[in-house]
Amino acid sequence: MARMPVVPEGYLNGDSADARVLGDVGGVDVTGLSSTPDLGSDDGNMSGPKNPIGPVQGYPEDGKHAWRAGNDDTIVAAVNKYNNENGYSPNDARYMTPQLMKAWMMRESGGTPEAFKRDPFQMNNGGDWVARKSDVAGLSPGQAMTPQASADAALRWLQYKGTEHDASGRPVRYRGHYDALRAYNGSKRMINGVLAEDDYANTVMNNARDSYGDGQQ
Repeated sequence: MARMPVVPEGYLNGDSADARVLGDVGGVDVTGLSSTPDLGSDDGNMSGPKNPIGPVQGYPEDGKHAWRAGNDDTIVAAVNKYNNENGYSPNDARYMTPQLMKAWMMRESGGTPEAFKRDPFQMNNGGDWVARKSDVAGLSPGQAMTPQASADAALRWLQYKGTEHDASGRPVRYRGHYDALRAYNGSKRMINGVLAEDDYANTVMNNARDSYGDGQQ
């Protein structure tokens, strides 16, 4: 399957989570933060993750950007739960890795600390809400989100969006993570001659491959 080239570093297409993600992608910090934002404590100090995944290209985790490692343990826990509950092994198209999920999360909220520490997969934004998310992802509109709730719901929603269903609604086959990510974004806006949903999936998949050698399809 051919993919588009990796989006140049520093490029924001304005469609991250449907134009919700604003901020820096490697380079100058435009969040206005002069220190690492706190993702869970009151003293501003954040210890490193127990299960570090490592940085995604274009999203440094050094110095004032150390907050980007703050959801690593959440990702690992969500991935393990998802794979174990569904019995997915690495040779299953629906199997998820922490590396791919982190690249996906960075595309959604890697430039926005506030989104990163509440709903890093942007699963419960009012403008994106559809009733099907209640049945599939277990969410209710406007509910308070946490990174764990966001990650768990995102995996269920990604699987649903990437699955073909028959006329009765029964799942027929999973099309793969690439097509699932396209459907997860779903924007038909054009970016430099490319559909935004294609740009989104290309960026996530290429970043997972180039950052971690993750070759999932």
